[in-house]
Amino acid sequence: MKNAKVFISVLLTCGLLFLSSFSASRGPLSLIRIPKGPDFPVRIFSRLQIDVRQELGSCLLALADREDIALLRRNGVRFSILARNTAERDMLVVRTDSPDALAALRSAGKAIAVEPGTAVFWTETGSPSEAVPTGLPRKVLSSRTVRVDLRPAAGAGRPAPQAVAQNPLIDMIVDLVSPSNLSSDVQSLQDFQTRYASTSNCEASGQYIYNTFSGFGLDDVRFAPFTFSGSYSSRNVVAEKTGETYPDDIVIICAHYDSTSPSASRQTLAPGADDNASGTAAVLEAARILASYPLDFTVRFIAFSAEEWGLYGSRAYATAARQAGESIAGVINLDMIAFADAMPEDLQVIVNSASGWLADRFLDAAANYGVLGATKTVDASFVYSDHAPFWDSGYPALLAIEDNPLNNPFYHQTTDTLAQINLDFFTSATRASLGLLAELAQPIKEGYPGTPVGLSATSVVYSSLFSALKAVRLTWSAQADAAGYNVYRTNSSHIDYIKINAVPVVGTTYSDDDVRTDLPYYYVVTAVGGTGLESNRSRQAGVAPDLSQATAALRTLSSLLFGGGR
Repeated sequence: MKNAKVFISVLLTCGLLFLSSFSASRGPLSLIRIPKGPDFPVRIFSRLQIDVRQELGSCLLALADREDIALLRRNGVRFSILARNTAERDMLVVRTDSPDALAALRSAGKAIAVEPGTAVFWTETGSPSEAVPTGLPRKVLSSRTVRVDLRPAAGAGRPAPQAVAQNPLIDMIVDLVSPSNLSSDVQSLQDFQTRYASTSNCEASGQYIYNTFSGFGLDDVRFAPFTFSGSYSSRNVVAEKTGETYPDDIVIICAHYDSTSPSASRQTLAPGADDNASGTAAVLEAARILASYPLDFTVRFIAFSAEEWGLYGSRAYATAARQAGESIAGVINLDMIAFADAMPEDLQVIVNSASGWLADRFLDAAANYGVLGATKTVDASFVYSDHAPFWDSGYPALLAIEDNPLNNPFYHQTTDTLAQINLDFFTSATRASLGLLAELAQPIKEGYPGTPVGLSATSVVYSSLFSALKAVRLTWSAQADAAGYNVYRTNSSHIDYIKINAVPVVGTTYSDDDVRTDLPYYYVVTAVGGTGLESNRSRQAGVAPDLSQATAALRTLSSLLFGGGR
């Protein structure tokens, strides 16, 4: 027995030494910049499993050891090394719109420009978030590998939205938005004097938000604590209205409740009325209104903290959601939606390429319910608000903000107070946001058939000598109060559905034979009652393009026509 114990001890020691030497052989981590560009080798990169920590419009920022660097070089992927021996330090992406801003950042620590208007920043000691000069937006790099979307940005090919309400129930819901409630909540948050994360005032304002949510009769209200920038801690505030048809499918509306001002005053005076009591008040108002409506999908109302430090609250939340495998259909992030330099003011809606559909839906809602102009911008480099950590985790998310670039003279100043807010614009922006939220969550209509569940889509490809043909088989669960079903299809996820059945489908299966192999297809199903009333849409199901099958058919044809020899 003694000899066995000695043998096991030797094995464990050797194993630890081997792991230690293996880890050391890979060398320290470096931060590298990988340009995207039109010649980016997407297929090669997707199989290399590089640890990307930030996607920007023109490049990827990744952590790489010696073997990763050698692998990239062997596969012809261009990159440059920004910093060696990065260890576990916090590194930030900082917006630097001018040479003076970049110079100020470099005087505070280590800063390297990675694309126009964007720099990576860190310090050798202390908190880099506290070292960033006042007024420069920042985002901490993700703590783990992010999901990147290397597809080209979709063009603006949709027609302009028409200002006609599509859903009378949602029209009635957005009419419940109260300008006096919005103004009162902004004033209440401003009265905390400062909401700078790390102060007791910020924690007290979080308690105010928690208490307000609790008064609405929602299904769940909770704090989600997190630590940030070393030894600091704060709390996100999360409230939930559980969906009755799809409780595990979640739509989020969120805003950050912390505030900041110049370094000399932010600990004691940072009223943050527009930035971002406005977004927080809109989230509170949405929660108040939707609390009394049954919904198909779950809605979470979230107030994040420590956004001004580098998005620490939303990073903690989005990371935990991805680790838990949560199904988040879309995120509506509201940040500064109440200042208008001139009326009529429009709202800027910023997305990455994977979230383009969400911006299109917002523009429709703005026209239908907000009586508000809105502009869509696809910009993966705009990562300075709480939508960005959801992008990192592969969830579709948008940022609604009053201007890009910002032209609010009270931004991050002690003068950012309720007196500077345009209540008409603020109310319109809230109506548009609530309209989109309600469309995504789908209020259940009394007297209408129930929303179908269980939709699945399976593609079947038939390859012939000269072509590849595809059909999509749809199945769903029977709805007790349905006399039939309608099937809707689109090639763009979540938008522009077109009904493809001439008469209601009897039964719970449908075959779509009018499809191409090289396009994606997305489907939803509705139930039709005996009197013709139509339910809400089911959860979306889809099939990807079958490019390999089409390519195989073409190769077969080419081989027959031109010969397969060398």
